[in-house]
Amino acid sequence: MTREELLRLRKDRWTRLQELIASAEAGLGTHRLGPAGVAELAQLYRALAGDLMLVRRDKLGADLERHLDNLASRAHNALYAGTSVGNRFKLVSLLLDFAPALRRNLRFFLLASVLFYGPTFVAGYAAYSDETYALAVLSEGQLSQMEEMHSKGHKEGRDSDADAGMTGFYVFNNIGIAFRCFATGILFGLGPIFFLLYNGLMGGVVVGHLARIGYAENIFSFVSTHAPWELTAIVISGAAGLQMGYALVSTKGRTRLGNLQAHGLELLRQVAGTAVFLAIAALIEGWYSPSSLPSIVKYYSGAVGWVLVFGLIIFGGRGRTLPEDVVELRRGQR
Repeated sequence: MTREELLRLRKDRWTRLQELIASAEAGLGTHRLGPAGVAELAQLYRALAGDLMLVRRDKLGADLERHLDNLASRAHNALYAGTSVGNRFKLVSLLLDFAPALRRNLRFFLLASVLFYGPTFVAGYAAYSDETYALAVLSEGQLSQMEEMHSKGHKEGRDSDADAGMTGFYVFNNIGIAFRCFATGILFGLGPIFFLLYNGLMGGVVVGHLARIGYAENIFSFVSTHAPWELTAIVISGAAGLQMGYALVSTKGRTRLGNLQAHGLELLRQVAGTAVFLAIAALIEGWYSPSSLPSIVKYYSGAVGWVLVFGLIIFGGRGRTLPEDVVELRRGQR
């Protein structure tokens, strides 16, 4: 089919779809369309998906592809945006689909794990073995600050006001790290690579240096409890950023923006799970990690945390129906 033939046969259908979308957008939802209008909108949306695939396959013009891509995105939003009640249900769905989304994109998670934990262990060992290595990475003042923070351990705990204040600090700090690992994926995936390597390196140097000067128990008992949640959240954020970058590089015949939109919900599911992990990590780091509990209790707590994290990743959401956007994404990649 030529471009002219497609325009002649489908123009009226696309115009009608635009009218329905405009009505739904003006009324802030599909309720304004009524049951018949919603059914028509859904039918036209499915037909548009077929037209879009035809345009991509036969290369009928980048401008036409962009137009239909944008129309499909608006139709999808109109159909699935919902009311505030619907949004609450969608948030629950995002969280329930978090683990399956992570498993569907496991290659990015594994790559992010190597980029983060590789420098962590290498730098940690180097800083533990050679005192000059830590000084080559961090300034003497920065190392002295870390030494002062962990020199006394946590046998006396902290008062509740300090715990509350530090919780807020940890939330802000952890979100900042995770945001940079994810959002810089827009730089074709180069940003997450840098921030995963950087944060892994910094963390390894600090822990290795403190262990070398005799503060091993202090630092390990502190980080062991919240590390499963915080470190995994950082890795997942970086993995989602890498996936975003890959979507911009390997477009599967779509426009870059269209391919990014097609991956949008899949990325959002992972980010939603990351947010929950960061909240859990901040609460533990603010209240439990600096407590006066014996170190052995904290080590066991950390081990339980790792079991919970990987149990959730491996078994969470099993049996969930494959989301419609993922079905459409896989269909478009064939």
